[in-house]
Amino acid sequence: MKIRALKSWTVHIPYAPPVGPYVGRGGGGGTLGGAALVVRVDTDDGLTGWGEGTARLEPAAADLLTGRRADDVEGALAALKESGAGPGPASGVEMALWDLLGKRAGLPVCSLLGGRLREEAEFTACMGLKEPSESAATAREYVDRWGFTSLKTKAGNDPGQDLAIAEAVVREIDGEAELRPDANGGYGPERAFEVMQQMKAVGVNRFEDPCDGEHAEVLVRCREEAGMEILVNQGVTGPESAVPLLASGAGDYLMPDTPAAGGVQPVQKVARVAEGFGVPCLMHCSHDLGLKTVAITHLAASTPNFSGPSDTCYHGLVDDVLAEPLVFRQGRIAVPDGPGLGVEVDEEKLERYSI
Repeated sequence: MKIRALKSWTVHIPYAPPVGPYVGRGGGGGTLGGAALVVRVDTDDGLTGWGEGTARLEPAAADLLTGRRADDVEGALAALKESGAGPGPASGVEMALWDLLGKRAGLPVCSLLGGRLREEAEFTACMGLKEPSESAATAREYVDRWGFTSLKTKAGNDPGQDLAIAEAVVREIDGEAELRPDANGGYGPERAFEVMQQMKAVGVNRFEDPCDGEHAEVLVRCREEAGMEILVNQGVTGPESAVPLLASGAGDYLMPDTPAAGGVQPVQKVARVAEGFGVPCLMHCSHDLGLKTVAITHLAASTPNFSGPSDTCYHGLVDDVLAEPLVFRQGRIAVPDGPGLGVEVDEEKLERYSI
């Protein structure tokens, strides 16, 4: 089975309220929808694989893979890296190759990655920055409408505002769901510990990136003295990036992402390195569409250390490029049984949402 052709589309699908507009740290008009690089890989025996990445797949990089064995996933990644392709587009190609291999074998991707340890993947519903009362109302809708038991708000601009949001959300959902704010390193090493103490006092028990991972001593203090569970996303790329973070004891969880690591298997490698340190992993969200979201379910199913609620904004999309959009039940998505990723792409939708 050899690669016959590659094609890619840049796709944008709008968010509906209450997810959109998704205002992150720094403010502005916010993110108005999910955006992705969708990759199609065709083989000489008539199979088609689909993947989702970010950025742009240059024609030269695509041409480089034509004629290569489709089962040589590591070789394809190495060739793309040597050509100068970044991990964002490479992750889309890599995912499409796993989809192909599953279809060729008649097995779901999770079976190729290690097996089916779980039947469902749990998700954390993300929301951007909103006023405290609106944040509480959004949290209520997330719980009642989709059944999420883990929620995430943005933070990092104004600690006072962040504390007011956290207090309002915790008051609204206390006992039904857990809040995990994400400051994207915004508090810096000077204020992170103080703010974590205050967050703990209003009922927040998990926090993502209060300061950059390079300030490991501050994150350790947040964990050990403030009693806050710390999740680290910033600085987590491939498996080599995980070692110093893990050795320093900076986080209770690592949060890799396929566009940062270069694909599904590189994320699984991060999880395996972290497993040696007793630190579990969750997936970071890149305003994903359905292909990446379903790939998360296969990772969660097949990787012992890839457990807990991964990030998502998928519930906010008005549509998807999949023929049958994914469905949340109690904040979870079932792992598909079909071969490959177990989903079909609607190419008419793909063209409709291409930009």
